[in-house]
Amino acid sequence: MRILATALACLAVISAADAAVIINEVFINPPGSYDDTHEYVELLGTPGMKLDGYAVAFLNGYDRKFYLLGSIPPRPVAQEIDEFFSLDGLVLGANGLLVIGVGTQARYSTLLDDANFQRWNTIWNGGYDTPGKLQNDGSNTIMLIRNRPGETEADPSNPGGLRWGKDVAHDAELITPVEDPQEPGVFKDQWGNGALDKGQYDNIDRDTIDMRGYLTFEDVSDDLEIVDELSYEHDRGWEYDLDSRTVDIDGALPGLPERKVHALDDPQGLNPDVLTRVDYRTKGDGWAPAGGGTGQMGNGNNWQDTASEQWIRGESINGSGGEGASPWFYYSNADNDNPDAIQPYETQTPLWLDDQVGDDFDFTTAQYYQIMAGRVNPLAVTYIPGDCDRDGDCDQEDIDKLAAVFGDDDWVFSNSFADAPEGKDGDPAEQTRPWDVDGTGDNGVEASDMQWILNFQGDATGRIVGVCYDSMTPAAEGVVVNDNDGVTVAVTAALNIPSGHAASELVTGEVVELNVYAQVAAGADLTPGQENGVMQYVHDVLIGAPGVIRTIGVEALGDFNVTRAELQTRLGVDGDLGVETVNGYATAFDAGLAGPTALYRVVMKATDLGYATITVSPAGMPKFADSTPEGVKLGHTNNNGDPADSIYPPLNGVVVSAEGLLGDLDFDGDVDLSDLAALLAPYGACFGDPDYQAAADIDGDGCVNLSDLAALLANYGC
Repeated sequence: MRILATALACLAVISAADAAVIINEVFINPPGSYDDTHEYVELLGTPGMKLDGYAVAFLNGYDRKFYLLGSIPPRPVAQEIDEFFSLDGLVLGANGLLVIGVGTQARYSTLLDDANFQRWNTIWNGGYDTPGKLQNDGSNTIMLIRNRPGETEADPSNPGGLRWGKDVAHDAELITPVEDPQEPGVFKDQWGNGALDKGQYDNIDRDTIDMRGYLTFEDVSDDLEIVDELSYEHDRGWEYDLDSRTVDIDGALPGLPERKVHALDDPQGLNPDVLTRVDYRTKGDGWAPAGGGTGQMGNGNNWQDTASEQWIRGESINGSGGEGASPWFYYSNADNDNPDAIQPYETQTPLWLDDQVGDDFDFTTAQYYQIMAGRVNPLAVTYIPGDCDRDGDCDQEDIDKLAAVFGDDDWVFSNSFADAPEGKDGDPAEQTRPWDVDGTGDNGVEASDMQWILNFQGDATGRIVGVCYDSMTPAAEGVVVNDNDGVTVAVTAALNIPSGHAASELVTGEVVELNVYAQVAAGADLTPGQENGVMQYVHDVLIGAPGVIRTIGVEALGDFNVTRAELQTRLGVDGDLGVETVNGYATAFDAGLAGPTALYRVVMKATDLGYATITVSPAGMPKFADSTPEGVKLGHTNNNGDPADSIYPPLNGVVVSAEGLLGDLDFDGDVDLSDLAALLAPYGACFGDPDYQAAADIDGDGCVNLSDLAALLANYGC
């Protein structure tokens, strides 16, 4: 038989990687007339993350649920999506921040150069109405969503029509009669039910729209995905966070009644002007319930992501600082005598920012906490890119969590709403879904997500050296992420034939090993803490002709582990066309810097006479081609280099040819007792179960092996 095996080299550089995005700050109602020019929504996440497919929805819940019995129809004022911002084409800044503002960029004097900005009147919102100011009257829910059903900017002809857009009525059904809980015995018409519509009849004259993709729940891949949400109630309006888990059950502390896990409720009798996130983590064991209440976690605590334990919220004031059209704003520390206030001020904070332990919120200084667009919140718990289990660091647990779903497409994060297939009782500490994104903005986990965990492993600052986060001073501590321009990686491969035969002497049945290596061929950085060694690979190993040689298996070598073996798919018949998405990772930063490092071994077996080529190349599957465009990722780098001037010489072609004999197991050209020895070799020097050995031990040496077979054959024919 003849086999021509050629391993083609490839070049690799790293692209910007992505891992997570959350709502960070919302300035709903600046003082005076500044809401015309200074409102904003700020997002925080992995630096450089693309936001294609994401959107921010500001859902107004009005301030009224109940109407005189029999008064509907006509339809009352509808709860609607007050503002809607598609995030297609937008990117988080170098410090992980994106500010979407009602005014021009010049209005936001605190904005850092490392934060990105977009004016929201330039953003697609569905086309029903022109963008305006955020509705600060009534209850509101702020959602960060993606994978929404229906028409989008990228899919304007979707047959589902527009379901998410400005002025869409998201909660439009009549429920009657309903007893008013504040007027026992009095029945009324209720407009809405406090949940996003899902295509049901509105009890008046038509069906509602399907906001959730709920009617297609058999295929959850097209259902609404809620990445983050927050809500607050004003007067008697609706909140629309879909996570129906509750906290502080039967608690007695004023201002912290039982409520949904992402709901601020109405803790102080004020409609907040501004919401500032100070914790995004799940915090493992959760929060001890306030006021003698109980929580739904197994240990009796509240869920880790309790909204009132994450956010500062309150009134805003125009204070000293800033210039002209760009004033500075602060949280108000004026007195608040409302009996339901958690603290007696117009600003309310999580209790852990008012416990005299560590850094606390200063309620005694009039202009203590500045509201700053484009800067990391000063009292916030560190956000660490790649911390997919939200426990405050990047470690092997994050790697394992991401590796478990590496390569999965279209994961839907239900956020535990009751009607979701996942139910309503999921613990977010057990979920990775809010953090599963890729470099293209599509859903799924791939190489770019894992690279941030690898880059930030062991780091507790969450910062990149040289980037501005909360001031004009660049960070001096954190992870060093260097420019990758001019860095190349040569991927090479070599055949190994365990029998010792030359490549030109292969015969059918013979095992062939293809060992793949990588080395940083140009631009290597050996600086401690900045090494840019090979850390990930996603390759295809393709055989050019069927029926000649087939793939048996793949194993990671050296410093590398398989990320997810299930993705490594044999092609053709029994792998005779190769294997795709061979993948692996290393936690070391220096692999391939001092010389070629072994990545993996593909074990193959010659099956029939013929001629074939074997090619190693970057994965062709689009999600991996986009996420790892050159097949390999490096440590401590953050962008693509320029491969235009690089040369990728292939290995010298090797020709293998010989006709195999049936039964020639040791490949010596004939069939004899040595082939039988080769057949029995896997069993060792002694084999067989105890009951069998007594009869089969022909030569009486206490073992069943080749000598017994020889003794049997000696008597053959007698």
